[in-house]
Amino acid sequence: MEHIFLSPHLDDAVVSCGGTIAKLVYQREEVLVVSIYTKNPEIKKIPKKFHKFAIYDQRKKEDQKALNRLSVDYKWLDIEERAYRIPLLKKPTDIFKINLSEGLEQFSNITKIQTEIDKLIEKYPKSKFYAPLAIGNHFDHVEVFLASLMYMIDYAIFNKFFFYVDFYGMISTKIRRKHYLGDRLVSIGTKKPEYSSFKLFMITSVMNSMISRNSIEKLLPAKYLDVEWELKTNTIKGYENLKFTALECYESQIKMFGKKVLKKFFNNYHSNWNSSELFLEAKSGI
Repeated sequence: MEHIFLSPHLDDAVVSCGGTIAKLVYQREEVLVVSIYTKNPEIKKIPKKFHKFAIYDQRKKEDQKALNRLSVDYKWLDIEERAYRIPLLKKPTDIFKINLSEGLEQFSNITKIQTEIDKLIEKYPKSKFYAPLAIGNHFDHVEVFLASLMYMIDYAIFNKFFFYVDFYGMISTKIRRKHYLGDRLVSIGTKKPEYSSFKLFMITSVMNSMISRNSIEKLLPAKYLDVEWELKTNTIKGYENLKFTALECYESQIKMFGKKVLKKFFNNYHSNWNSSELFLEAKSGI
């Protein structure tokens, strides 16, 4: 296995890196997508307002269909996502809030994720990993980002990791800039993906009101911050349609926006970056 994409949820890797994955497969590179939070919650124990996304049997079938369409292998870790863990969140949007006073201790699955990375490196020593930047402060994305970042720095394997822009960071320049590495992802082009629909615009407005700047940075000891970063753009020209064809398989997720809206959104986003997907690569410690 040459390329391993760490996907917090069952659609994140395809949303953020679907074009890159399709291109790698076309180049006869081996790709594995590892989805982290895929455990079926006990529906009776969680409030109805959280039921909307707790349909993992259906979502796993959709994930299989999407990744088969891209001709890649997959693995589900079956860790329970934050929305369904005790203590329960008061409302769904609280998933975008990080409690700075609790520090790194609130991320109880970091060790599990790092243990999985250990196993994957042992099995595929030449593999490269792709992890989310956690732009948008989604708790699960932050946990995967922290696990990956700390592992990379603790073992000084900077050349094995790339960090990709999450869906929330794809939507809005303002959201990207609230991440401590967001300034590396300067905006080019004139099309604004957040204006693809009123619903997307409202999502960005709500998230911008909730995300405090540099909150992830405040969780990290200095040794994890003294890193040089470089923007990497990977052209996916010619692979956009295949990416969207895979995205269409996640029917339970895209129905809240509609296929036409999402296609317009991704066209706007990709065209702003000259038909590319974005990654940050850590070069070394300073």
